[in-house]
Amino acid sequence: MHHLLFASVPFGQHCIVDTGDFDRAHPLICDVLNAARFRVLRGRIRHNRLEALPCGALSLLRLRYGYGAEVGVDPGELQGYYLLVLPTQGRAAFHFDGRELQVSPQVAAIVSPGRRFHFSASPDYEQILLRLERRAVADAWCRLLAQDEAPPVCFEPLIALHLNAWQALLPMLQWIVRCAGLGPGGDAAQAALLAQTETLLATTLLLHQPHDRAAQLWPAPPPAAHRAVQRAQAYMLEHLGEAIPVALVASHCGLSVRHLQALFKDECGHSPLQWLRLQRLQAVRRALEQGGSACLIGQTAMRFGFTHMGDFSRAYRQAFGQTPRQTLAQS
Repeated sequence: MHHLLFASVPFGQHCIVDTGDFDRAHPLICDVLNAARFRVLRGRIRHNRLEALPCGALSLLRLRYGYGAEVGVDPGELQGYYLLVLPTQGRAAFHFDGRELQVSPQVAAIVSPGRRFHFSASPDYEQILLRLERRAVADAWCRLLAQDEAPPVCFEPLIALHLNAWQALLPMLQWIVRCAGLGPGGDAAQAALLAQTETLLATTLLLHQPHDRAAQLWPAPPPAAHRAVQRAQAYMLEHLGEAIPVALVASHCGLSVRHLQALFKDECGHSPLQWLRLQRLQAVRRALEQGGSACLIGQTAMRFGFTHMGDFSRAYRQAFGQTPRQTLAQS
């Protein structure tokens, strides 16, 4: 998915590293990104490549790092910038504070500065990286809240393609693709356009990607709306394994379908049925974490309202970055 988005970007014109010699490539890559500890877990490194295009203060990078081998990379903490990780092929397991997140062409990630992380990557792993300076997020925060200073913001790292954050980010990324290659040497109009692009990206992340300062950014919903949503949620949880039309939920709450959907969108960021689907996925995950055999996965999914196993498996992987079998194996 991500490789199609960036297919038109002329990365080849901005090559920094292109060699099979890892000892030569490693320090050059660390100069552009973070210094990192690197180890080969299995196989032999065949190629390393780094291309970097400016987009004003943003940087768009394509990276092949230790290609041909399964590798482990420990950058520690990013200093002064956020990194949007968009895999184009292969898979990687990112580790944040003891939590493992599987990224792939269907699941992106964002790494926040000051947050300890490391990752392991498959032999065929390649990625697009978008570097956003911490200053840009701080400036966007101050504009949104009319404040003189911004707190450090740590984003939830998972960005699955079915989530609202990705749908909001996609037009921004498409615009950045069009601007790729425009560095700081242009005229005043171009410089202003690129500065606005950076601001819009930071604002989009603050408004749509969950983070640890969201409670300060979003005002509390009106009490009546909160109670209506709670009543709808309680009703859906009571009927978690049943097929529930949204009209039935709305009727139970004494609301129109459109009003209920608007309340859920404002408070939860999802429609009622999207919220219900996530609760069902989480219920399946909790059941699998309690252990059992692989043959019970289908029965557990059906118990919580999933009737199509293919759709269930895809939704589960998108929501949690791993398959149901992997969850079961970790239990």
